[in-house]
Amino acid sequence: MSRKSIKLVALLISTALLTSACAIGFDAATNQQNASGNGRSANVGSIEVRDATVIIDPAKPGRAAFVGTLINKSQEQDKFLGIALDPKLGTSTQLEVVLNKQEPAQFGFNSNLNLPLSVTKAVKAGSFATVHLVFLNNESITMDLLVENNDGIYSGVSVH
Repeated sequence: MSRKSIKLVALLISTALLTSACAIGFDAATNQQNASGNGRSANVGSIEVRDATVIIDPAKPGRAAFVGTLINKSQEQDKFLGIALDPKLGTSTQLEVVLNKQEPAQFGFNSNLNLPLSVTKAVKAGSFATVHLVFLNNESITMDLLVENNDGIYSGVSVH
């Protein structure tokens, strides 16, 4: 084999490795999976938020509900105090739910916990609503949540 052929083969192999993402290693995007679905998740301080979404009922304009799960990872009890909305999107909702350590508080699905929201006409299915989840001991968590109609997988969510 000539030197030119060896250089060409070496160049082709290195190009194949670089373009096939074999050189990315452990930090490849496929190694960093997130939860699937419409809901958003976040970890702030000792609170974990899972599958958070805002559900609206097209038949009841101005009404919505928060759906999601809150988990307190702290060694101490905390309280969820409600949701603060931008005034352009609606009014804030106050609520006191005790968050015991490692005990999920589930809103919406298969739960007695409901968090109704009063929203403006700007909150439509397919848009995003910025919400601030407020806690007694943890810092507030700001999230842009997807707005969905209460049909399909959300048909069991009652919007008061």
